[in-house]
Amino acid sequence: MLQHQSRANASTVSSVVQSSPVVLDNRKAPPPLDADRMRMYPRIGNRQIVGYGLKGKPEYFDLVMFPCPSIRWEADTPETAVLRKKEQGDWKQLSVDEKKRLYRASFRQTFEEFTASSGLWKWTLGWGLIALSALTLAYDGWRRIAYNFDKPSSMSDEKLKQQMQFHIAARQGPMSGLSSKWDYETGTWKK
Repeated sequence: MLQHQSRANASTVSSVVQSSPVVLDNRKAPPPLDADRMRMYPRIGNRQIVGYGLKGKPEYFDLVMFPCPSIRWEADTPETAVLRKKEQGDWKQLSVDEKKRLYRASFRQTFEEFTASSGLWKWTLGWGLIALSALTLAYDGWRRIAYNFDKPSSMSDEKLKQQMQFHIAARQGPMSGLSSKWDYETGTWKK
């Protein structure tokens, strides 16, 4: 209850409002800094709150749908503070390295980095194929154990010879089949 009252009292203070020009949703005012800093200090440390953020909470996310987080990625160091003052002036006076350091102080990754493929599909496909092969082997083993019937009599060598003689006598496949390789005049296989 005490926390809720202090939050309600802190949010009614209108003099402590964010002075940063970066506000993502212009329809909503950014949350008061004091209340959020008191509530979120263990999590955000000395990082600067620069916008309303996702659902009005001072949290950092790298999201394509929400490209500007409510807090900076890194806490301000003396070097970053000097660069931030220099940033207020003409950007042509900033070197490329200084611009990159400013960007990395505000954002953890570039769009290209956090939208890049992670390669998770390879891992998923590999384990899926391993699971499929394990299930196939298990099924095959079970099939060999559970359905271990004797071979039918038609699969014996004697019956197979009789079937072959029947096909030759019936002249089945005279052009390219079994009968085409049998010489009917001599009763032997053609050479």
